[in-house]
Amino acid sequence: IIFHLVLIFPKTISLKLCEPVTIYKTTNIECDTSPKHSANASCIVKALNWNRAVANMDVDLVGPLKNISVRTQVFKRDYTNKFQPFLVDVNINICDIIQRRNYLPYGKIIWNLVKLYSNFNHSCPLSGHLFARGVFINEKYVPVNFPLGLYKFSVRIFENFMEKPIENVGAIRFYAQAMFPVKVRRNKSRSNVYS
Repeated sequence: IIFHLVLIFPKTISLKLCEPVTIYKTTNIECDTSPKHSANASCIVKALNWNRAVANMDVDLVGPLKNISVRTQVFKRDYTNKFQPFLVDVNINICDIIQRRNYLPYGKIIWNLVKLYSNFNHSCPLSGHLFARGVFINEKYVPVNFPLGLYKFSVRIFENFMEKPIENVGAIRFYAQAMFPVKVRRNKSRSNVYS
């Protein structure tokens, strides 16, 4: 019976099977910078529809960053309305990931997202004006579906992380909600009024 349905309604069944079960809607973004390394930082969230909001970020680097490392952490908001650590807390040298000297799974996920949305998709050192446009958490880059709820993705950026002294460049806190997609139903009676 299922085989016959696939033959009769292939497009309908493929659309239903391909819809993401869980989506990650951006709710807020915060950016902090160190005046020694960066200036004119701005982070803005723009809602596109009920299911998607995107973030736009800009920053001007004062000097070149030669050995960039990031600490990525994920937090989940619990029943006490506080963010608690959730599964991920890793330190990654971005220059090693860019130059393919290191293949950490979380580093590859971050690098794939950076390549899609930003202009800092070349090897180290990084300098000048850096931006990211239309950033959102794409479901295909998340290895597993997170439980429904509110999450905070914290990315702290360092210069010379593996050597001393560690210099803080800045931080990005990205808030997202794991939720089921909102299905918008159009009222057919209202659409016929204007016809």
